[in-house]
Amino acid sequence: MSDIKTVLREMVIRIAKQETNAKIRPLEKKVIELRENCRLQKKLIAELQCKVSKISVDIKPDKKTLTVCPEAMENTRIYPALIVALRKRLGLSGRQFAKIVGANRNTVSNWEAGRSKPQDEHKAKIIALRGIGKTKAKELLNSK
Repeated sequence: MSDIKTVLREMVIRIAKQETNAKIRPLEKKVIELRENCRLQKKLIAELQCKVSKISVDIKPDKKTLTVCPEAMENTRIYPALIVALRKRLGLSGRQFAKIVGANRNTVSNWEAGRSKPQDEHKAKIIALRGIGKTKAKELLNSK
């Protein structure tokens, strides 16, 4: 009786291993393929990063200028409270703000009071100032 039990047990184990191997083998091949793809992509990324670093050495943006995209110019509304809040957030006096924007102190005062609106060249600089902090504003001020 124990012989049949042992034989059946061994047969069940053998069949289970066969079934398991039949399911696992294709997956193992897929894993090997994916690892190879991952290795190749990492190599490609490293090559591209090397090329970008070589190119970026040649291209040094001027950190002392303010730029803004044309879409932002069309979609942004400049109002007096925004100018006041921006100037205070950057910790600038009216004269300093005017110097960065390239306008007269009285002109900035008129913008803040709502008596006039900034022209496009000044509006672009005001929009660009929204994306910088106090440190960058001080750098811009010192460069002018």
